[in-house]
Amino acid sequence: MTFAAPLRLAVLAAFALGATAALQDASAVVADVARALGATDLRTVQYSGTGFTYSFAQNYRPDVAYPKFRATYSRAVDFERGVAREETVRRQFETPPRGGGGQPLYTDARAAATVTNTSGWGGGALALTPHGFIKAAAAASPSISSRRVDGRTMTVISFTARNQFKVEGYVNPQRLIDRIDTWVPNPILGDTLIETVFSGYRDFGGVQFPTRIVQRQGGFPTLELTVSDVQPNAPVTMQVPPAAAPQPARAEGQLIAPAVWYLAGTPDPNSQLVELRDYAVLIESSVSEARALANLAEARRLVPNKPIRYHVNSHHHGDHAAGVRAFVSEGLTIISHEMNRRFYEQTVLKNPHTLAPDALSRNPRPANFVWVDDKFVLSDGTRSLEIYHVPNGHAANLLMSYLPQERLLMITDIFNDFGEPRPNDPPPGIVTPYYAALGERVRGLKLAVDRIAPSHGRSVVEGARLWKALEGKVQAPAVSN
Repeated sequence: MTFAAPLRLAVLAAFALGATAALQDASAVVADVARALGATDLRTVQYSGTGFTYSFAQNYRPDVAYPKFRATYSRAVDFERGVAREETVRRQFETPPRGGGGQPLYTDARAAATVTNTSGWGGGALALTPHGFIKAAAAASPSISSRRVDGRTMTVISFTARNQFKVEGYVNPQRLIDRIDTWVPNPILGDTLIETVFSGYRDFGGVQFPTRIVQRQGGFPTLELTVSDVQPNAPVTMQVPPAAAPQPARAEGQLIAPAVWYLAGTPDPNSQLVELRDYAVLIESSVSEARALANLAEARRLVPNKPIRYHVNSHHHGDHAAGVRAFVSEGLTIISHEMNRRFYEQTVLKNPHTLAPDALSRNPRPANFVWVDDKFVLSDGTRSLEIYHVPNGHAANLLMSYLPQERLLMITDIFNDFGEPRPNDPPPGIVTPYYAALGERVRGLKLAVDRIAPSHGRSVVEGARLWKALEGKVQAPAVSN
């Protein structure tokens, strides 16, 4: 017994020495990679190129790649200030257009974003560049390991950023970064892998920089870039964006017909609520769980004595399915297109949500679905809500809802009303293929539509707006690659 305390101290000392040695080894590897990259004295970098971008979570159907666009891309990074700015110009690529992302693009779609080290992870995160990664690793407490990848032994540098995000960089035998992996929370996909792959390194003024960057998220590509110009330590001027105050989700019901409400609020899109004799139906979800729960709370306030029994999920896109898990946790039955069955049952409901535990993680329960092929009807004997599939190029699984007594159509994405012209509106005399698809479906079903409640828009508009857009006009021509 007299040797117990010294033995414990010796064991603890051995562990401490081992941990210190491991940390020193990791630091040495990080410093070695930084030297190989030319990152040690790299304060800023500007790079640009061409390739393709993809609209994340806007695929035509859940099992195919995201919509693809031709793109020119430029980015400036200030590592010392922890700020970056990227500018992208997208052009239509796919003919015919399939999926979301603002298709079809009639003009160049320009976008710019400035991010900081505290911004959300994704294509704009500083640490998802080789040099940004190695600088972040040097400032953290990294660990190192060895893995076999495609027949090669790779050194893996790992650390946790912002006490939440695990980041791993794969180092090749030339001490350059081949790949960076990180995981981000997503309300639909759960803990989602972002994989960024670098290749074709070249020397640019003493800095090794990849000439090929490919990024994947959620299993599909989001960026394919061929880098043509790199300017190390270029003078860059960027204003650090002020931290935006978080805006609480809200929903406010507007009565648009007897026992029918339009749930407007933030963030977009909006929802609709239909009351039947014994229960109510919530149509459309939202881009976030918070907005979905706000919709549900408002629905219960408006119809306090009946259960909100069903949720009509229009389609699987990221801004329209973020409430599915929340509604499952609240016991609602989800009405969705048959095409979504495997995606919802095997991915949406089964993927872990450890990075941002959601309502279903906290309150797990079995899901109830109604899978729609072409048509499904809810009725209380005097009133009915008809749900139809709409074949179109935006989403192959799109559902619209229709109240025959009120002659009211509820639709999203392929008919919008923002109240003012938008940069990608079709030229005069041209109607988008989505309006054409909606008009064809409504006419084919012989639905009498006096009013339309679009989920993207201001509230309710006259049905004549659709017919006016279609009357005497031609469908948008195929776009060239």
